[in-house]
Amino acid sequence: MMNGQMFQIASIVATSKKALQLSEPIRFSQLEYENKIEFIFLPQKKFLRTEKYTASNVSLWFEQIKKNGIQDIKLLCPYSVKDRQFLGFSNTTESSILCFYKSGKVTYFTADWQFDSMQKKWNILYSEHEWTNPPSKKPYFENNINSFRDVLLSIKELAKKIECENFANIFTSAINLLDGYSEYPDEKYGLSLPPIPQQNLQMFEAASISDVFGAMGSWNDSPAYMAHKKGLSEEYETLSSELLKNVRLAILYAINEW
Repeated sequence: MMNGQMFQIASIVATSKKALQLSEPIRFSQLEYENKIEFIFLPQKKFLRTEKYTASNVSLWFEQIKKNGIQDIKLLCPYSVKDRQFLGFSNTTESSILCFYKSGKVTYFTADWQFDSMQKKWNILYSEHEWTNPPSKKPYFENNINSFRDVLLSIKELAKKIECENFANIFTSAINLLDGYSEYPDEKYGLSLPPIPQQNLQMFEAASISDVFGAMGSWNDSPAYMAHKKGLSEEYETLSSELLKNVRLAILYAINEW
């Protein structure tokens, strides 16, 4: 399933976009394992003094970016990584919330997740950074449903070859989600789904279930050994990189382009 940090930041962006479109308050549901979600804003010069502001929750953050003249919000994340093994750890998604303001200013928020051993929950702190010299056009993400389906079909066959039927079943479920033939897996876990159009949601949920990269028990674990054992390491590496790329591109399209 999708990394919880990616799910949260994608949900924040999607609920923000929806609230902006409808001119309504944001409707964001915090999850049970999240203790605090705070946002540190860049200092703002007001007359003869500099003001610093920290929003103590998502709703207050949204109200503040509206005051600052927010025009559009997008999710940004890399679609390739140096080592997929690290994706099972916290603070490895390298994702950010892009904020485009009416003044032409562009900033981005990045998250730091720290586990509270007393509360047994996570404290999340988003920090705002200024994007100096941003590109003249906002990032646009193509619908990659066809390439996503192709790599899922190929990696499903690889999973069968290396006798990892459980992963083959996961990839089959992802294909079914792309085609609209399956229930949304995140909903089964009681998560609030991002408020995005149906086709986008199908892609998002397909990306969620096929996000199999992590630590022990993940696609990075025994499948890598099984592929090596059968002389299929090169195919495993190629398809794994393509899968991660298409999972990330599907998330970017699903959350941003509607």
